[in-house]
Amino acid sequence: MITIKADFNHLDGQGRLILSDLVIHGQTPFEVLAASGKRILFIQGEDVVFGRLAQDPNSGWCGQADWDTQEVLEEYPRPALTRAS
Repeated sequence: MITIKADFNHLDGQGRLILSDLVIHGQTPFEVLAASGKRILFIQGEDVVFGRLAQDPNSGWCGQADWDTQEVLEEYPRPALTRAS
């Protein structure tokens, strides 16, 4: 499984996640990832959604999210805040 950070509010007119113009993806090998056949999990903070990569001639690399799979991650053990002494 591959995880890709995304901005769930940065969408094209078809509701796809626009990825290739995000600075964090300057070195992301989208073509290799798309060809791998592995499941893709798009992540924004604690929000996650499954989907696949698609290349668009106008928008570049996009995430075609299956919005019906959107969930919120629950992390265990819960992060604990500690006070420095």
